Amino acid sequence: MNRGHLVTVSVVQFFAGVFIMLRHYSYFIKTEFPIFASALSHVTFSDFFFCCSGFLLHYVNARKSSVEILPMLRNRFTKLYPLHLFTTLFYVTILVLSAYVGSLGATRSSWECVLPTLTLTHAFGTVDRQCLNYPSWFLSALFAMYILYQPLRLLIARVGIAWIVAGVLSIVVAYEIAYRWADLPQWTTLTYNYGVLRGIPTFVAGVVIAEALPLIAPRVSNFRPAYAVFILAVAGMTAGIEPLLSQVILPVALVALLAGAEAHGAESFLRGPKLARVGAWSFPLYLLHVPVAAVLMNLIFLRLLHIDGPALVAATITTALAAIAAAFVTHTAMEVWVPKWRKTLRPSLP
Repeated sequence: MNRGHLVTVSVVQFFAGVFIMLRHYSYFIKTEFPIFASALSHVTFSDFFFCCSGFLLHYVNARKSSVEILPMLRNRFTKLYPLHLFTTLFYVTILVLSAYVGSLGATRSSWECVLPTLTLTHAFGTVDRQCLNYPSWFLSALFAMYILYQPLRLLIARVGIAWIVAGVLSIVVAYEIAYRWADLPQWTTLTYNYGVLRGIPTFVAGVVIAEALPLIAPRVSNFRPAYAVFILAVAGMTAGIEPLLSQVILPVALVALLAGAEAHGAESFLRGPKLARVGAWSFPLYLLHVPVAAVLMNLIFLRLLHIDGPALVAATITTALAAIAAAFVTHTAMEVWVPKWRKTLRPSLP
């Protein structure tokens, strides 16, 4: 493991991705375990993901004298878009097959969803429901945050992080007022319906944490506060406690505590060389767990094998393990096999 890079934030991202997967898969066991499924239905770490993304992006770039925005966007696009394109085409295939194979049943998706999804605009209120690979709304909002990063970076250099923190708090207050007094949706529930707005405060909070890391690290000598905050966040989500606390404040604090403890040099099982690898699986797991469930649970276990009752629990666990395995294989293919293949071809290229 390269100790020059923080790994604990990305490792916890993976476990957050597992919780999101469990939330979606709990639908299949709600008849057998209604209380358990109901508790998991409240769990969402999307705002934690936004904060992690802002933190990791600025952690890499904070000490650079300048950042070229177009190369950065191109780099992120080539890293993230291929898997998004693959999952989108997977659901386009389902759309085509469902039109000709009646046994596949109905689908929530439609052709109106395809163009916004392909152009990464499906978190801008351009579709009327979650469709295709619905977790991918996060990518749509995230790329908007990437575009905002350079102006934000320049603003930090000009006015300092205190004013940025004040701006973030003002945005959160405005969102809360809109929710509590203007009868608008609770902002941590936004996805396809303007999820891009949801990403702003926590992404910027992650950037602020990276900027302030030299001030945070000396004050966080171990990982125990981070462990406690993670447990409190999960408990708060499953209990349905105030979303602003359990889904926003605690996850943002978790990023700061994880990064601060690791930058301080504290030891943790999260920093172990074997466990550190799973951090790279979080993005593939996030995008692949729904397509994997579409094949294993919906098609094979439910439609072909007609599994029901308690056996659905075993089927759900099998599907979850398959999704994790698919995330590992996909990461290995994209980050190891494809670069090696390109390297072997390069000498033969003109």
